[in-house]
Amino acid sequence: MILAGLAALLLAAPPQGAAPIEHPERLGRAFAALAGLASDPAPVRITHLGDSHIVADLWTGPVREGLQARFGDGGRGFVLAGRPWSSYWQKRLDNSAEGRWRVDGLRGGLDDGWFGVGGCSMASADPHAAVRARVPGAAEGGGARFVEVHHLRQPGGGCYEVRLDDTPAGRVSTDGPWPAAGFARFDLPPGGAAVSVHPVGGREVRLGGLSFEGGRGVIYDAIGINGARADRLLRLDPTGLADGLRRLGPALLILSYGTNELFDRDLDPADYGLRLDRVLSGLRAAAPGADCLLTGPPDAQRRRRPLPLADAVIEAQRALAEAHGCAFWDTRAAMGGPGSIVRWQRARLARGDRVHLTRDGYARLAEALLGALLHAFETARPPTALPRRPGGGIVAP
Repeated sequence: MILAGLAALLLAAPPQGAAPIEHPERLGRAFAALAGLASDPAPVRITHLGDSHIVADLWTGPVREGLQARFGDGGRGFVLAGRPWSSYWQKRLDNSAEGRWRVDGLRGGLDDGWFGVGGCSMASADPHAAVRARVPGAAEGGGARFVEVHHLRQPGGGCYEVRLDDTPAGRVSTDGPWPAAGFARFDLPPGGAAVSVHPVGGREVRLGGLSFEGGRGVIYDAIGINGARADRLLRLDPTGLADGLRRLGPALLILSYGTNELFDRDLDPADYGLRLDRVLSGLRAAAPGADCLLTGPPDAQRRRRPLPLADAVIEAQRALAEAHGCAFWDTRAAMGGPGSIVRWQRARLARGDRVHLTRDGYARLAEALLGALLHAFETARPPTALPRRPGGGIVAP
């Protein structure tokens, strides 16, 4: 449904009533990288961070598919290791976990904060444990040429073995003098392979995620945590988060938070603004070569009543996007403005909680965001492509 309308989305004018990207010129470096794909084989990465609206990939997945149909498939991108919670699901991914694993990062205190970009980790010393992942469609020319395992190096860290279609491909030690982000790359055979990671040697390993990448085109990471607020990023270890972002090398960071903040009964808009300002400052420092786009929260209600601070939160996001040189997209406006969640529910586009959308609702929202991005790209007249690092990511000017 999304791809069928792709040609129409490339026309000069967006659909009537659509919400445009505000200040699309602030995405100029990312657009330049996309324009450069015609001559530069390095992939262009978009990393989308957020809350439950992107956890199941129902919103982000169609955006990924649309961008890859337009610019090429650079790979499936970053996914969490195994199944950190039972409902974790992503499009174009078959994943599972077996044996005993401890999930860190989903408790209130976020444990020690060493989770990298994924925001949580899977830990085990069980010799019978494994996490498995496969990206379907690689045999038909999918973009993944290698998989990179994100792990934690730490004193006394154990070893893990990576297997491709159950054939050992190598072992990695996670022992190190102090906690630090670690990465290990394994080339995939033509046509792809099922990837599994197995603790060996009886000492604990902690896995943050796997990234399938290496093709020519767009990589689009969807990294969400149920119940997340933007300031959750402040409780992650800043070094681990920055190292993870540098490793991914995104050309564009998209942040989709705000819904959970709206349900905080004691939310102080001024304090919210200060915390979001710290989040954006940290992300801009960690990924100086990336453009950024904030998306406002979708329309929502509590017990069938409007949320009183919705306007204040959206305006705070818009103001801070301005202050940090980010673009902004008003998700609520794309839905039809205040009260639109009621109409979406009646049309079976929103669930009964009047917070989350149905599969068709997220597909509709994806069409709106994809259309806004492609319209902004087509009308931006991107400048000459900026130099990019090997493997992706723009070199900061």
